[in-house]
Amino acid sequence: MPFDPTVCGEVPSSHNTFLTALLCVGTFLSYLPQHLKILNRRSSDGISPYFILLGTIGAGSNITNIVLLQFIALQCCTVQTLGVCVASLLGIVQVCIQGGMFYITFVLYMTFFPEQSKYVAAEETEETDGEARPLLGRMQRATLEWQTALWVTAAVATHAVVCILMSALLVMAVGPYAGPTRTWASLLGLFSLCLTCMQFFPQIVKTWRAGAVGALSIPMMLMQTPGGFLFAYSIAIRPGVNWSSWISTFVAATLQGVLLAICLVFDAREKRALSVDDRSAGDSQPSPAADA
Repeated sequence: MPFDPTVCGEVPSSHNTFLTALLCVGTFLSYLPQHLKILNRRSSDGISPYFILLGTIGAGSNITNIVLLQFIALQCCTVQTLGVCVASLLGIVQVCIQGGMFYITFVLYMTFFPEQSKYVAAEETEETDGEARPLLGRMQRATLEWQTALWVTAAVATHAVVCILMSALLVMAVGPYAGPTRTWASLLGLFSLCLTCMQFFPQIVKTWRAGAVGALSIPMMLMQTPGGFLFAYSIAIRPGVNWSSWISTFVAATLQGVLLAICLVFDAREKRALSVDDRSAGDSQPSPAADA
């Protein structure tokens, strides 16, 4: 079906435009504490590779979903003023910012993967499994977590290629508004929903077992948990979008709230323990009068 400029009459309300623009800025800022914490610690220890896998692939699916479902907004920019075009594209920008920031988290996770967690000493025998390399005359074997992280990288790259190629093929072959293209977009939205529903469970389990916050950022979650519900609402009220585009964000906000509660408990426990240790260290030091 050829592009019909007459369908471009619907413009997002000023209220929706302001809310979406605010959320775009808020989403960008909310990820910065997580990125800065990994950079400052020089380590991504405590972050689950499955959390990264599910979150990154889910983000990629969500970006493809919103771009295909709102493809009309891209084409309408050719007949709209700059202001109206920007307002119409904010829904796509919003999802792309969230997905892009999670992709950056994935890159930081791999870049600052703890060196001590990559390899373990292995006997130089024929039964040595996994990737092995000589180091200072000894053989070292890749840990299961490092192998998983490498597999995550391959899976993320493969998923991105499939999404791009399949979407481009459908748009060129049958058009962006044809049934197969819309079905593909909705399936990606459902796929993103499923991944989002599972995304936080590996991280919740890993954090619970570790009993520590690790490289996770509590300020990020404090901003994202309430912001996630506003995020889902702002997507849901945009024209041309169905429930498959916003439901995954709503579920993510709910599960992130659970993870936030666990991290707050562990963080408070760690601070109490440090406070007790400091008081014990102060009490154990002899006073000057006693030394005299």
